[in-house]
Amino acid sequence: MFRLPATLTVGRQYQATTHAEVSAFESSLPQHSRVLVGMVFAERYSGFETDCARADTALQQVAGLSAWPEFPQFVTPDPDGQPIAWVSYVASPEWQIIGIILGGIFLLPILGAFSLWVVEKIIPGFTEMITTIVMLAIFAGMMLFTPKFLVPAKEGT
Repeated sequence: MFRLPATLTVGRQYQATTHAEVSAFESSLPQHSRVLVGMVFAERYSGFETDCARADTALQQVAGLSAWPEFPQFVTPDPDGQPIAWVSYVASPEWQIIGIILGGIFLLPILGAFSLWVVEKIIPGFTEMITTIVMLAIFAGMMLFTPKFLVPAKEGT
């Protein structure tokens, strides 16, 4: 779970499941309110921390967007290892930009996992089949190029 700085407490908690709900919630907040959004994923995929760092770097460059004074990072992977990316910022009309940046960075892993899941449902065993084909290709390449290195060198050259 996200660990709030010791000087802060939760004032109001709201559960939103869509981008529009977060926008509506943020527009109802007083200006300069601190907002914490938890983006919950089905699993913590490989590269999750890297994507969080990329999203944080992109948000740092958005003009008009402010981080919490006590916590200068915008995007933080859950410290307990849960598949949650915590987005913290000071409320502003920039939520649309935040949504676009986060969607662009986290969309590729989501679409990749979703499409693999769909293909696996259509063709059971697809992942194992692809893994086997890749391994066979690697071994075939080794068998093709290894004999060239085993030929004895010609004497006198």
